[in-house]
Amino acid sequence: MGKARPSLIDLAFANPHLLPLVKSWEASLPSTGSDHIPITITLATPSLNQKPPRPRWADTDWETLDPIIKGFKVPAAPSCPTPPKLDEWMSESLNRLVALLKGHTPLSRPSHYSKPWWTPHLTVLRREYPKAARAARKHDTHHMREVAGSSKAGYFKAIKAAKNKHWSSFLLTATPQSL
Repeated sequence: MGKARPSLIDLAFANPHLLPLVKSWEASLPSTGSDHIPITITLATPSLNQKPPRPRWADTDWETLDPIIKGFKVPAAPSCPTPPKLDEWMSESLNRLVALLKGHTPLSRPSHYSKPWWTPHLTVLRREYPKAARAARKHDTHHMREVAGSSKAGYFKAIKAAKNKHWSSFLLTATPQSL
């Protein structure tokens, strides 16, 4: 029969794709009868729009990389070029060059707190709102308080609109498999 009781359920149903999303589980609910106990499973929501790391070209050590690039030799082209051979030669050459550049260029590490709905317009509004609030505190006039209030309202309204737009587009493209 084995070591486990027939009524004991483990997380064997969790496939390798689901397992990282299982935050916790507990069997704290009362029995539903016989020897069956409900198990509460808490899943973490996956970040569907996480951006991949990208090269930070500003941090590349170009002084070290420059002589290496100048010494980079492209292998000789195939003597009898057929489309597959030419494609293989080109891919190999490009992959070697890309590996060289990636080896000397640090990658950005996108935060899991990144907001996929954020836009450049929101960045501008985010800078303007505190600026207007500081000016209103400094000058303390009715006009400046109105400007600060409208700046605040516009900023938060734009955030709400961006989130709604992102959520709507997410729902339009969502499939049962992606949920």
